[in-house]
Amino acid sequence: MTRVLSETEKEALLILDQSPKVGAKTLKKVIHHYKNDLTKVLVDSKENLSNFFLGAPLEGIIEARKLKLDKRVYEKLNIAPVFFGEKAYSKLLSEIFDPPIILYCRGNIELLNTISIAVVGSRKYTSYSKSVLDKIIPSLVSADVTIISGLALGVDGMAHYLTLENSGKTIGVLGCGVDEIYPTSNRQLGERMLNSGGLIISEFPPGTPPLKQNFPLRNRIIAGMSSGTFVVEARHDSGSLITAGLANEYGREVFAVPGNIDSFASEGTNELIKQGAKMVTGAADILSELDIAFSVGKSSIIMPENIEEEKIFKAIELEALEVDKISKLTKLDIVTVNSLMSVFEISGKVEKVGGGFRLRGKLKTKGAE
Repeated sequence: MTRVLSETEKEALLILDQSPKVGAKTLKKVIHHYKNDLTKVLVDSKENLSNFFLGAPLEGIIEARKLKLDKRVYEKLNIAPVFFGEKAYSKLLSEIFDPPIILYCRGNIELLNTISIAVVGSRKYTSYSKSVLDKIIPSLVSADVTIISGLALGVDGMAHYLTLENSGKTIGVLGCGVDEIYPTSNRQLGERMLNSGGLIISEFPPGTPPLKQNFPLRNRIIAGMSSGTFVVEARHDSGSLITAGLANEYGREVFAVPGNIDSFASEGTNELIKQGAKMVTGAADILSELDIAFSVGKSSIIMPENIEEEKIFKAIELEALEVDKISKLTKLDIVTVNSLMSVFEISGKVEKVGGGFRLRGKLKTKGAE
């Protein structure tokens, strides 16, 4: 679209979009053929319409024209449709091959154009997923990254939840209308997202049920809106791999966590790494690849408990170092350093970055103010 649509034209598109037979491709054709006044599609003769549309799209337009737009639903739930070409529309999403013409939004639409990472993984996750997300989500939030996921059970829901727990920004993308949060078991989580300044979006109009065929379409939005897609755990046939494949197709980064070679839950992620996905062992692997500055949250203050800790923390405060380098700088025995780093990592004071370690917070010594 090269011009600003009038309110009546937007309403015409919303009316057409109510038909399940009218998808993004049909709406694009409507915009092309009625570019001077989109409202004409609502009154044009069937004969004229059949010159441009055939089959299900033609039927969908004719059926939709008999309907009225129930604005009460939009007003009651504060649903804001954002149209392709508008300033608020996600710039990254607009760059993919088949972007939605309309994004139905509930919440803070300013999040549509923030730096964001998609976090996806298995619905039947293991405790490994939680430990990974517990380690990485706080650092992504601290770097002011918006977390996007599908509000599904498992890794999706956990990513949203941990983002909220760390006072971060998060977007949930649904495979149904935004008037009903699906799955119902995550309804409370979805409401908390909205109440915390988050955003829930869908390309499907209000009233659309969570049909199976909607979710691959939902996945392209998750991948398309994000600078990169981070896969935590995934089986070899997981839908998360579809999202990762789409991200790769769109020229976006794909990140994956390595897992136990005997774990079914890590089959997909290990395969992604073999295919060239960036291996992730800490948030810095994601942030550095996307050239996002690593920053430290106000609550991430780390105080050394003794002189040995202080020496080590000072050495790795600004950059990641390997154990032998830390040993040389601190003049501490390498066996001692190696043992301490394992303890610090478990306690969350340091994080592994490649083959080295870096402090996960801001160092504060006892003598500092």
